[in-house]
Amino acid sequence: CTLTLRGEVARQDSRLLTSAFCAGLIEKVMDDEVNIVNAEVLLRERGIEVTTVAERNYGAFSSSVSAEVETDDKSFVAAGTLFGNEMPRLIALGEHRLEAYLDGTMLMFTHNDVPGIIGNVGTICGKHSINIGQMSVGRADAGGNAVGVVNLDSAPSEDALKEIASVSNIVDVVVTQLPARDALPGWLQG
Repeated sequence: CTLTLRGEVARQDSRLLTSAFCAGLIEKVMDDEVNIVNAEVLLRERGIEVTTVAERNYGAFSSSVSAEVETDDKSFVAAGTLFGNEMPRLIALGEHRLEAYLDGTMLMFTHNDVPGIIGNVGTICGKHSINIGQMSVGRADAGGNAVGVVNLDSAPSEDALKEIASVSNIVDVVVTQLPARDALPGWLQG
């Protein structure tokens, strides 16, 4: 895992941020209690190394954090920033730029960049009485592949997920559950 800090955040002591990243990364897959004190050790015990890189130059934001997780098969990259003092935003998934809320239930899907995808996803959510709080779409190039992130008021059912996954030109669908807005992650609750 590589955590890249850019801008103002790169000028600060990164240890707490690195520990928080480690805790968030493994919190849901561990039976052991995970916290910011033991998370990095738990990763190392499992052969997972975490490197933190500080790049003091500014990108598009005064501060941003990018996380790359490499497996034997794939590499996953996500980047975020903080708008104001308390509005975390997802600003990139892989090569796709976007702006999505980083809280609550998040439906993420990759798709071919063709007309109708967003309308179909919205229609399916409405059919299953799932309210959409916010939606963001990112693409690298027009007509290529794209990613959609939809913040939902409730978790979609398996039937709703299957229906979304069956939409022509949708490649993959995943749901991620983050703490609700203004709520602390499990590893910080005490």
